[in-house]
Amino acid sequence: MGTMAGKYCKAAIGFLLNSFSNRRFFWICVILLSAWNMTTIFLLMKNRSDTDSTSIGVTTSYLSWINTFPAVSLCLSKNRITKEFSEAVKRRAANNQSPSYTYIRTLYDYLFINPNNLYLKEEYCKDFNSTCGVDILDMRKELFASSCTEFMEQIYFSEKLIPNCEEIFKFHELEMGYCFLANNLIDYQKIEKMPLVYSSLDEYRNLRLVLRSGLIYRYDLYIHSPENQPYFNALSYTITSDPSVHSFNVEGIDNHHDVIDEPVSQRMCKFDTETNDNKVLYSFSSCMSEIRSEIEMKLCNCTLFNQREKNPLKYCGVEGIVCLDKENLATKVKSYVGSNMVCLPSCMEQQISYVGSREKNFNEYGDSIMVEIEITSPPTARYFRAVTQTKLDLVVAIGGVIGLFTGASLLNILEIISMIFSKIRLMFKN
Repeated sequence: MGTMAGKYCKAAIGFLLNSFSNRRFFWICVILLSAWNMTTIFLLMKNRSDTDSTSIGVTTSYLSWINTFPAVSLCLSKNRITKEFSEAVKRRAANNQSPSYTYIRTLYDYLFINPNNLYLKEEYCKDFNSTCGVDILDMRKELFASSCTEFMEQIYFSEKLIPNCEEIFKFHELEMGYCFLANNLIDYQKIEKMPLVYSSLDEYRNLRLVLRSGLIYRYDLYIHSPENQPYFNALSYTITSDPSVHSFNVEGIDNHHDVIDEPVSQRMCKFDTETNDNKVLYSFSSCMSEIRSEIEMKLCNCTLFNQREKNPLKYCGVEGIVCLDKENLATKVKSYVGSNMVCLPSCMEQQISYVGSREKNFNEYGDSIMVEIEITSPPTARYFRAVTQTKLDLVVAIGGVIGLFTGASLLNILEIISMIFSKIRLMFKN
């Protein structure tokens, strides 16, 4: 048996040696092996180009940086029913009748309706029209401030008094109500043109606001990236009568000029110009607001205020607001966005981290409300997004692989093509 096995082994080895001595068989094996290797490498390069064409790095040359202060937004929210509000309701009452307190309270709640606060007592509006007997948008215009000069007494930035608050805070009607935005991209063509900036060498990096108290409204504070606006899922800080300081740290991000040419699926973010509506810049908050409005229309055939849809005929009346409250609107919007990944972050979004808040021992501004936003320490690192592999890089890599396995260059390939055409032409001549 051992002798027979040895004979078979020698025969197999002899067959292989004879086969490899055949030049045609040898080159067929070499070509097949090269083709398999090239195909494998091509697929790996294509996969990398499709999934990993951008990267985020860090730079630390912070001494020369001019940093943008985060956007600061103040939105008016419920405080207390004042005599001014009660008189405004009485002027709108039918036949000059004196309205009940429950009716006045219901209108007060209606006045401050937003996606975070949809509670409204429908039973007190049954004898009135869909908007509880008043034009609620008209009441807002009458009772709410539309200029920061109506409630801001003083503003200090980097401990310097700013004479006119309207140079910093711009008025906008958003889904969170009447809001005043500072350092927001909605008001400036470029981030570089924003008024609140600081360097790493500045001793003070703070914005101090002195606000009027005792009004029909109080103030909700939002600190966010300059391309965003206050929206229903944003974190807010309630401003109280006690003087307080809120501290943050901020890290910015820059983008190489060719990042915008990469597919959104690669960079997983969007620039402000990448929107279907030229009137509204893209941001995570504007995307959330648009989704919220679409879901509101599907659920209750009406919508709360948003930047895109400003048609008062579609604004929710009392029944619509009660409908949205019963449908648990905010939870459905967050669930839809989270499961479908429809709202991507902005490519320019600042990384803002909350450090903490503290109260001051005394208020040097009397009965006025004082709130301060400070940057605890200047940023020592900045992120930058760059393209690591362009289409040209992919072409060069493919050419290198072809040269590695075949020894061919573009000139060789052109020469082969020329030879093929010459052969074909000779065949047709014959």
